[in-house]
Amino acid sequence: MSGSVSQGRLAGKVAIVTGAAKGQGEGVARTFAAEGARVALFDILDDPGKRVAESIAGAGGEALFVHCDVSQVDEVSDAVELAASHFGGLDILYNNAAVIRYGRKLADLPVEEWDRTLGVNLRGPFLCAKFALPHLISRGGGVILNVSSHGAFQASPVGIADYGASKGGVITLTHYLAAEYGPENVRTVCIAPGPIPTDLNRQFLGTPEGRAATSRGIPLGRVGEIDDIAKAAVFLASDEAKWINGAVLQVDGGIVVP
Repeated sequence: MSGSVSQGRLAGKVAIVTGAAKGQGEGVARTFAAEGARVALFDILDDPGKRVAESIAGAGGEALFVHCDVSQVDEVSDAVELAASHFGGLDILYNNAAVIRYGRKLADLPVEEWDRTLGVNLRGPFLCAKFALPHLISRGGGVILNVSSHGAFQASPVGIADYGASKGGVITLTHYLAAEYGPENVRTVCIAPGPIPTDLNRQFLGTPEGRAATSRGIPLGRVGEIDDIAKAAVFLASDEAKWINGAVLQVDGGIVVP
């Protein structure tokens, strides 16, 4: 990795990736580091998060793990300050942390479960952006990348109304951040992934049969891979996308094509 770090598309940048201990967040953190970014990994999973940070460092990158529940004000404030202080600034915020539980239709959904989902999936990006923005602005600008989902566009009867509502809110939050902070040279964009086999959706994509069934509903004929999301994230975070602000990039194989 050491050769690509100095020449990568994110060389010299400092990035925060939330939910970085595994899954899509881990993949994005590793790819950002491979492209030259110094990366702060936020997660509540301490041991896996530390292992990812150590692995990135062992490959020649720079990474710092910070324990952070993105739904908690003080934890987010402290974690952002620690990351910015450790690396000397902040250029990129990747809001990835999320929770999802299947199988409860709205009338059967406990209020506490609704609150937890919205707390992580929507309050989390708000809090991280709130505390990251002063650092981004002080650097002369930066990028906030929010992660939504195809579930914000395409409802299904699998009992995830709380998740879908939270991810729809992420899109609206993206639009407002783009309008309010574009004049400060802070771009805010959103990625809406399609079905990706990770721990969050192993109930449907954890078997070859489940992946095959889902793939039949995707025009490109396959479920996604973490690398599909990570490469899109690098593009949007890089100067190659310097005139993209407020957009939602659907990285989903066409699953929500009308």
